Amino acid sequence: MQKKDLKILLIIPSYRKIIYENTKIKVGRIDSPILSMAVIAAGLLKNGHTVKILDLNLFDNVQEIILNEISSYCPGFVGITVVTPLFNEMVNICKLIKKYNPDIKIVIGGPHVSSLPEESLLNSEADIAVIGEGDFTIIDIVNNKDLKDIEGIAYKSDGEIKVNVRREQITNLDILPFPAWQLYDLNKYHTSKLMSRKGPAGWIETSRGCPFNCCYCNKSVFGRRFRAKSSERVLDEMQYMLDIGFREIHIADDMFTTDVNRVKEICDGIIKRKLKFPWATVTGIRVDRGDEEMFKKMAEAGCYRIYLGIESGNQSILNLIGKNITLNQVRKTVNMIKKYGMEICGFFMIALPGETEKTIEDTINFACELNLDFAKLTITTPLPATPLFNDLDKNNRIKTKDWSKYNLYLPTNYIYDHPNLEWKIIQKYYNKFYRRFYFRISYILRTLKNAVLHGNLINYIIYFLKTKW
Repeated sequence: MQKKDLKILLIIPSYRKIIYENTKIKVGRIDSPILSMAVIAAGLLKNGHTVKILDLNLFDNVQEIILNEISSYCPGFVGITVVTPLFNEMVNICKLIKKYNPDIKIVIGGPHVSSLPEESLLNSEADIAVIGEGDFTIIDIVNNKDLKDIEGIAYKSDGEIKVNVRREQITNLDILPFPAWQLYDLNKYHTSKLMSRKGPAGWIETSRGCPFNCCYCNKSVFGRRFRAKSSERVLDEMQYMLDIGFREIHIADDMFTTDVNRVKEICDGIIKRKLKFPWATVTGIRVDRGDEEMFKKMAEAGCYRIYLGIESGNQSILNLIGKNITLNQVRKTVNMIKKYGMEICGFFMIALPGETEKTIEDTINFACELNLDFAKLTITTPLPATPLFNDLDKNNRIKTKDWSKYNLYLPTNYIYDHPNLEWKIIQKYYNKFYRRFYFRISYILRTLKNAVLHGNLINYIIYFLKTKW
């Protein structure tokens, strides 16, 4: 039986403090409204329900805020999004809510829950776990459809956990409503000047799924099948975002440039519609998906920075992790992007499978050789449901499943034993990478010049002093 005008509260755990607080990239974190919750809220609103989003990143007194919201708003359902390092935070939120009112139904979702639905329910007081895409699943849940008939969920029933068949992925993404950005107060979000040129910056999802097979990547929500919104839908959504108050747009796709011709169509459309806004591919693109014409059109359409998934400067490591790119492809793509004046940020990883001190040195040298505008290094973290995690677990190298320790931006020595390297060596090279890359005289002079050009000199100096070198 369908229940209309049901109150639903969507909660975003506080990732700012838990994930970023003690990391080298704290000053460069992105403080933007969360896209996934705006997407889920849009479907619920379209279905006739009342929805609020509670972003705990905006508050210090988290428990008090949750209780105040629960008592004043009186939701029938609470939804919580969960990434691996925030699992324990979700558990605490569930305890707090159930202690206040055990009748409130709690639904959890996100990459961690989709990877480990049974464990997520077993170790929390949540009632239902959404597996995979939640756009239509959440509507079935709040409309009181019999749980046994809802595809794509796990749920508690008479002391047991039941797992239903997965829901088929959404083929036509154009049918989804625009994200419910109106549920956020955009004035409360202030993205670092390192990460944006204008604020507030907002995320757009133009596609779902990544067909590639890197060993460290979790595909439990959107899978490997690439599904894209039409270029016209993307352009309409961009216009909507600008109209609602965003001044910059960040691409949130797993792999935005999978279809190169679609990217060109989007860029042509931005120009034709005379949409003026800065944008960037913040989640990264592959170096083997793009040509010179595409990068030229991106620059002409307002893209000012491209993030590249490079990972390693050693070809053997790239082969071993299933990246399926070459170092020469990286060089070629970097040169093409530079030709059209866009900034480049390279994503790198160390402690990958097969890694040695020499291969890490290769990565540091390669990052410096490319002369990128920014470089971001992570110590490889084996996230649940990835081939990397499964291989380490099979070989008894996983030391803990305390998910709060699975932070991509902190040392991972508590999590697993690397087959080749001691953790003190890995940490030494982690620090060495950042010092070598960012303390080059040529880099400092070029960065200062660009900071002056874009009016960010004071901000850059402040960010530098706040960074833990």
